[in-house]
Amino acid sequence: MSTDPRRLAVVVARYDAGPGTPPGIDGAAFARSCLADTYEVLADLQGVTAAISGPSELAELLWPGDRLYPDLAICDLARLVSVDFDELVVVPADVPDLPGLVIAKMFKVLHRMDLVVAPERGGSGCAALGVRLPPASWLPDLDLDQDATALTARAGSGRHARSPDWHRLRTPGSVDRLDPGLEGWDETRALLSGRRLGAL
Repeated sequence: MSTDPRRLAVVVARYDAGPGTPPGIDGAAFARSCLADTYEVLADLQGVTAAISGPSELAELLWPGDRLYPDLAICDLARLVSVDFDELVVVPADVPDLPGLVIAKMFKVLHRMDLVVAPERGGSGCAALGVRLPPASWLPDLDLDQDATALTARAGSGRHARSPDWHRLRTPGSVDRLDPGLEGWDETRALLSGRRLGAL
């Protein structure tokens, strides 16, 4: 009898939204609000344990039962969590309006793929990376700021997949990609209240 995979989704705090802070907004406050909203996207997913990888003070953002991991390289984190989980998706802390559906689609294919990549829309990085656990030996050093195509270059046919793309808040102008019509990203929305926003 098959059992449901044990799934973990982690916000990697070091990929923060500080560089994308718009003029007139405190950078630290902006980075923290984006991280908090990104985490809430993961915490709302059904059948998924949510977590943050970062410094200990971020534990106050966690819901009961969710986890805090140390700031590790993504492959090291994948090896660490392999004891307790079968599938891992990591996201940067600068995607406060990321739809949960993007992550759900990544988990849907991880049972038959070693790596799933959600490219950064309008940029060269990744909006999310999914890894089947334990991580495959062929996997390169995973980096959310690395070009998505480069990350999959070593993969053979049938070992990786692409998920829908999404934007990140890595430059001050990228904040204009936030769509006020999307639900969520409440802390970032409140911080930017009074600023005209619209998805590009």
